Amino acid sequence: MTRLMHPPHLLRNDLGGTAAAGPGVALLSLLHLSDAHVMDSVSPARCEWIELLAHDPYWAGLLHMHRPYEALTHWALAAHVERLRRHPLAPWSQRAYDMALCTGDNIDNAQANELQAFVSILGGGRTALSAHGGVHEPGLELGEGAWPFWCPEAGVPDLWKPKGYPVVPGFVARSSAEVHSAGLGFAWASVPGNHDVMRQGTALPNPAIEALAVGGRKALAGPAGFRPIDPQALYVQQPEQFSTGVSRPIAASAQRRAVDLCEWMAAHRQAGAMGFGPSHVTEGRADTFIDTEHVRLILLDTNHPAGDYQGSIGAAQIAWLEARLAEVEQQPGRIAVLASHHGSVSLVNTLGADPERLQGQALTEAVHRHPCVVAWLVGHRHLHRVTPHPHPDARGRGFWEITTASIMDWPAQTRAVEILRHTDGQLEIVCTLQDHHAEAGSLAALHAELALRFAGSAAPYMQGAAHDGNVRLLLPP
Repeated sequence: MTRLMHPPHLLRNDLGGTAAAGPGVALLSLLHLSDAHVMDSVSPARCEWIELLAHDPYWAGLLHMHRPYEALTHWALAAHVERLRRHPLAPWSQRAYDMALCTGDNIDNAQANELQAFVSILGGGRTALSAHGGVHEPGLELGEGAWPFWCPEAGVPDLWKPKGYPVVPGFVARSSAEVHSAGLGFAWASVPGNHDVMRQGTALPNPAIEALAVGGRKALAGPAGFRPIDPQALYVQQPEQFSTGVSRPIAASAQRRAVDLCEWMAAHRQAGAMGFGPSHVTEGRADTFIDTEHVRLILLDTNHPAGDYQGSIGAAQIAWLEARLAEVEQQPGRIAVLASHHGSVSLVNTLGADPERLQGQALTEAVHRHPCVVAWLVGHRHLHRVTPHPHPDARGRGFWEITTASIMDWPAQTRAVEILRHTDGQLEIVCTLQDHHAEAGSLAALHAELALRFAGSAAPYMQGAAHDGNVRLLLPP
């Protein structure tokens, strides 16, 4: 496996500032992780067959519905958690991490069993997600030719091993085994992403897809002759139509039921996540804030109420955000960091034409009205990016938008984010990408290997350039 290396800590002064002489004082040390997509890979509410049509641009709006390594996502997350528990110091300042911040898509298909697995790994516990009955196990349902999905067992012809995917004896049994996690061992919090509350991150749950999800048959192919006018629009409204093709019997499970935002928050709160109180759970409101000694962290729910995978922000949310930022500005020297699943280029959802739902420009304009904001942490795009947002009329210093890639996909990394203040009042945000360094031969190491192979020529794009990785981001006083 070839890791695309970045030079150590590139200095960026896009927003002004000069390199300080001293080390500065660490105000906050965060571990940013995103898009773990802990997944029940056997769920009948999934449509792996669409990935077999990835060559056809007609289906592009629904990709990716399947990765050959998706039964391993919780093993990759557990490897990161284990390493962080053993090494809980931020790499630049050596300050103990104040918090791990998850920017959504903790789970893949909004299911109760996935949610239980995620919070058990972060908070500590035992969990298992069975891969028995999924597409890694071949059958005769699709005919007698080569199996169209990756079968890790030797002697089974499939369409993936000729592309370089390996033979892994006992893969299904190994990936279905119980994960034992001691938990992070320090504070953590999360915002919801679209996959946390929507089927395949796109469709709101409805009675028809829920009946399929908890039932005992799994579709392996699409319905005969199925080619809807707009596949993405149909999936948003009627996802069950995609799961009525050739199927196989599997073990039914009530734990494949969908969770809503209230249950999602309640499970996080019970597992020790910060930020959500009883009122958040009862009201179904995920916007919250967490105050540390020097920094206020503001967590925003950017999921679009009408569904689909891109996000939006409510006008009332922006008003609430500005009130919280005004409170920060009443305390000289105090700063704020925002966190949401969707970033500025992903807040574009206009489904339903609700005038109260706004897009990325409205949020960035609001943030520019409050110079206390120094950073905005986001996920969703499954890539590393660091984007400066200079103040539009140069009256303020602007802020940095920090997008961290997915644990599920290549490069399967997290990011340390450390905020320093120097004696001249200048702020510096030091970002360092983190690998889990799982032992060779482990399921987490196999996950990384397969993720790189699946990424193919897109791997450098997902990894990002040097200025998106290990960086020192300056902010003038």
